[in-house]
Amino acid sequence: MTIGSFLLVGLLLLQHTCADNPNVIAANLSTTITANVTATFQKTFFFLLDSDVVSKKPVRISAKALNASVHNPLIVTARQILGVTSFTIPLNDEGYQIYNRVARTLCPQWNVPKSDVKLFLAVDVSSSENVRREFQLRADYVDNFELIENQKITANVTPSTPMYFRYKFKPTQLDGPVLVRVTSDSDTCATISVQSDMCPIHDLMYDIEYDGIFQSMTRLAAITVTPGFGSSGRKDFVVVVVVHPTDYTCEHLGHELLDQIRLNSSKPDPGPKPVPLFNQRKNVIISVETTMTYREYIFPTLITVGLLLIIYLLAYVGTILETEKFIRGFNLGEFEYQNMSDGEAEAGEIASAEEAVKSAPTDYGATTGYRRHKTQDSMGSVDYCEDLNEVLEIRRTKVELNVADLSVHSNDYKYRLYQWNLIPIAIFYALPVIQLVAGIQLIVHFTGNQDICYYNYLCSRPLGVVQQFNNIFSNIGYVLLGILFLLIVKHRDTKYQAAVKEKPILGKKYGLPQHNGIYYSVGFSLCMEGLLSASYHVCPTGYNFQFDSTFMYLMAGLLMLKIYQLRHPDVNPHAYTAYIFLSFTVLIEVVGVYLQTIYFWITFAAVYIVATLYFTSHMYYMGVISLDCGIFARISHFFRTDFLSSPKPLYMDRFVFLILVVTLNFAAAIMGVVVQPSDFPSFLLAVFLINLLAYFAYYVIMKFIHGEYPYPITIFCGFLTMVTWICALYFYFSTVTNWQLPAALSRVKNTECLVLDFYDNHDVWHIISSMALFFGFVTVLTLDDHLLNKPRNEIRVF
Repeated sequence: MTIGSFLLVGLLLLQHTCADNPNVIAANLSTTITANVTATFQKTFFFLLDSDVVSKKPVRISAKALNASVHNPLIVTARQILGVTSFTIPLNDEGYQIYNRVARTLCPQWNVPKSDVKLFLAVDVSSSENVRREFQLRADYVDNFELIENQKITANVTPSTPMYFRYKFKPTQLDGPVLVRVTSDSDTCATISVQSDMCPIHDLMYDIEYDGIFQSMTRLAAITVTPGFGSSGRKDFVVVVVVHPTDYTCEHLGHELLDQIRLNSSKPDPGPKPVPLFNQRKNVIISVETTMTYREYIFPTLITVGLLLIIYLLAYVGTILETEKFIRGFNLGEFEYQNMSDGEAEAGEIASAEEAVKSAPTDYGATTGYRRHKTQDSMGSVDYCEDLNEVLEIRRTKVELNVADLSVHSNDYKYRLYQWNLIPIAIFYALPVIQLVAGIQLIVHFTGNQDICYYNYLCSRPLGVVQQFNNIFSNIGYVLLGILFLLIVKHRDTKYQAAVKEKPILGKKYGLPQHNGIYYSVGFSLCMEGLLSASYHVCPTGYNFQFDSTFMYLMAGLLMLKIYQLRHPDVNPHAYTAYIFLSFTVLIEVVGVYLQTIYFWITFAAVYIVATLYFTSHMYYMGVISLDCGIFARISHFFRTDFLSSPKPLYMDRFVFLILVVTLNFAAAIMGVVVQPSDFPSFLLAVFLINLLAYFAYYVIMKFIHGEYPYPITIFCGFLTMVTWICALYFYFSTVTNWQLPAALSRVKNTECLVLDFYDNHDVWHIISSMALFFGFVTVLTLDDHLLNKPRNEIRVF
């Protein structure tokens, strides 16, 4: 027998049953039925359906309890050929609300063969108690069930009346995704789910997360759907809207334990309070919009690469021209040590150091009064200048220092360690990061929970399992420009070494010592910033933001060290010391992400202030104050010598600058304790960048004070740095997400793509900031090129 024959037999039995049994009732669609039931007399309603209509429009049944009890509710069961749907009235939703009216859209009968015979829907209503309970029942076809491209559908949803709508992909859309946009003017919490159009449709609070993709929502939800996204491989999908009985899900971050720690709360969260009856209601507007196809990704990506290649070309031409100028800067003429061997030159350097110490006793600051006397205290033994190290240490305390005084012990190997040590550090840091974010992305892909990652869903350009390909690809600027900076440094280094090989005295007596190890480290850090920023944007959250910021700390710290090393090569820290300090900074950052209590901020401020005092003392006394057991006695002695017995500081320019630095950093430490910013990594990064900017400004100002004027290329790159940073920071602060908020509230900040229908504000920040960093590095790289033909003993230290 065919399906049509079965339907015909069923229709005949239905007519016979309705005639003989008063509890079996033939009902009409779009008609409100009022009836009552008891435990012994249940009602069954049969609705005749049109097969042509039901294949396009599902049936939605609505039931209302007039006098039923929540403890003994009525049970409504709707039976169709392709599924059974059951619910109770009144509905007690998670214990927060009681709903007397419940409405459900039944499973669409899309695969039922068309027939001239009518289909039927059977709805059973039963009770578990003998008291007569009244109810109302109604069944209707769902109008406007099909979502049409770029057209809006409005729906009114409550926790007891979930709704869903279907979208069918067109054949021309199978090579690109579509965007499901749901908006509302209400802050009521809801969940939006996109599921395959296969029964059963999960449209209840407890099962909506079982299938498909879902987001929590207040005013905006945006889900990008690709053809065949579901496990079934079907191309069409349904959009499900479920309103929550409370707003807890949309108002909390979803990490209860971490929330309690971050809020400094030792008490458990009491949870949401029940809301008034029927208070949760939400009007939503649903639309499906076409987005870029995968082929259309090619144009913006090529434009980006082309822009970076233009910078490559300009940098290549500029590097060739400036390098020739850089080498031609050795227009030295006659100089004192021209015909000396390396050993003779070094002996002359040592002799001149000793002679300077003996002949100018009043020209030394921190050593005056005890330099020639032997003492034995917690500082150790300070004897007459019998050892070269003591000669050089005393020499650093001259009031008027030149680069020759601080470049006696400098050697290139010390600074090459920066680059070689950074490589294994980066590898061991990056591998678990990549593994972690790849695992998180797979979790998001298989669970469908889009509240885990903080994307700009209105500008989501997926590719494969990657949800936000544009956020990842926009980091290419860091990598390519980092490589370009490495090539420029290598080219300059090669040319300089060739010139020094021809005239060795050039590397010993003229210009600033050319140690490029930190420059290589900075360029490599820029490449790693691109890689780790891309890793972070695979699934951006507040708890993996450190991946995006770690190498920013490294770049800021290394650049400060490089600027300091330009004129202080003998007192610059070793690579292992610098990296230990920076690793300690990253450790503090991690602790600050998870443990932002008042005790943490007080401890951080104390460590911050002590570190500031140590580093400023180290800079003021040019490394004479070392970190050992005698540091406090040494600081006390220098304080008495320089401040109590002198009407003014011995090193006035350094003193003024360091007072400003100390004031700035103390203010930052106090602000941290008072304000307690929730975004600790950004706060710490701002501290690094402000100190870098302050030291760079001091260095440039002192250059001009001493009559040192950089080449035009340096001024031009500095101007580009300033312009690009201003533009980049504008887009950085034009945020499109905020992981300090719950996902539903962060999504309200989402915006459309800004450039080429591919990049959003944060992508533009990536591209422009990579240029700003590159131009800034080139500015520092060429800052002192004009000093190459100047003797080191004429170059002032500041």
